[in-house]
Amino acid sequence: MNDDKRERTRELPVMEMQQEENKALQAQLATITQQLSIAQAIAVKEKTRSEELSNLVNRMQADFDNYRKRMNENNKKLKEDGICAVLEKLIPELDVLKQAIQTIPDEKVAEGVKMIYRQVLDILTVFGVEEIPALGEQFDPNLHNAVMQVSTSDKSKSGMVIEVFNKGYRLGDRILRHSIVKVAN
Repeated sequence: MNDDKRERTRELPVMEMQQEENKALQAQLATITQQLSIAQAIAVKEKTRSEELSNLVNRMQADFDNYRKRMNENNKKLKEDGICAVLEKLIPELDVLKQAIQTIPDEKVAEGVKMIYRQVLDILTVFGVEEIPALGEQFDPNLHNAVMQVSTSDKSKSGMVIEVFNKGYRLGDRILRHSIVKVAN
């Protein structure tokens, strides 16, 4: 029995050491588990923040694209407005040139003015300006400006443009100048 007791007493310090090591390992495991939980919580938080930042970047990109489109449309409109403003100032000059052609007695001078008149018409054509049809057309207040009405016995001509005092012009859907007309009533 003595041997047995001695054997146990020898095993006791080994078992105590193993238990101490076990406790130390469990403490380390608990610490590591706690650190892992904290790291996982931080990772979830950072992932959420990353997703928020990614969404913010996407929204900012979409806002910038929309801004760029608005600016391009605005620039296009401003350019069209500028062109229209110049063309609107040029159109009355056609009337002046036409009157000059009719009143100039010298044929050579009149021919020179006709050439200028055609050049101005060519400029308008290059920019896409079209004459608004009026003579013989049904009166349209969106296109024509009636300054006179004349009674007619022919009912088929009622509401028709029978004389054009000044031609009207448009650029696409935009009216640069309405045709100034006389309408049959």
